[in-house]
Amino acid sequence: MVRDRLIAIVLTAGVLASGCSGDGAAGPTTDSQPPNTTAASSSPPSSTVAPSSTPAPTTNAPSTSAAPSTSPPSTVVTSESLQPTIEQLVDSYDAVVAEILTNPSVASNVDDALVGRYLALFPEDSAFATGALGFWASEAAAGRFYRAGPRGAMYDSTVQSVELRSETEAVAKVCTVTSIQIVDSTGAALESQGGVNGGEVVVVRVGDDWLLRDLTEAPPDDCPRPGDS
Repeated sequence: MVRDRLIAIVLTAGVLASGCSGDGAAGPTTDSQPPNTTAASSSPPSSTVAPSSTPAPTTNAPSTSAAPSTSPPSTVVTSESLQPTIEQLVDSYDAVVAEILTNPSVASNVDDALVGRYLALFPEDSAFATGALGFWASEAAAGRFYRAGPRGAMYDSTVQSVELRSETEAVAKVCTVTSIQIVDSTGAALESQGGVNGGEVVVVRVGDDWLLRDLTEAPPDDCPRPGDS
């Protein structure tokens, strides 16, 4: 039962943190759509001017032609350009979750600054985010608090790959090294958890911002083990 609770908190809390190390599974397959290719107009501008039947006795004003449009093309989102944004989101997620889990009773206070930082990583009214907060609050009520394990950080995540699903959605494969100790209200150790874990992070664009939508378990295939060169 204790083991099941630990797996539940890890899956709900982190990306990213359950499963065992392994090799060989491919990332999620997604439907890709070809980029929108709007053909440019091929009609050349008119360059024929009817000759004047009367010689011009005075100097004609220089001919001026309309300048071509200089409007910059719209920015195209690619997997490569989006990866740094997802890396920043995942790092922010790991950091704020670790702070909340140190005293998970704050998860029940929507006005708490840590809770505000956490919710800001998700779209408004995210069921995933509020569900995790509810679970963490129940952990505090049960007298369970979290500390970093011997590696010094609860979560240390890296984004392995990014795949676009559309111009407003992408999925990233993430590997996380987990090192957690669970203690009671007196600081006495109850249990610990550590290892390499795999996850998938779905991000969506809301206005000009990319935000987290879902974080789920995935096989940690191709995730490097600590100490691998």
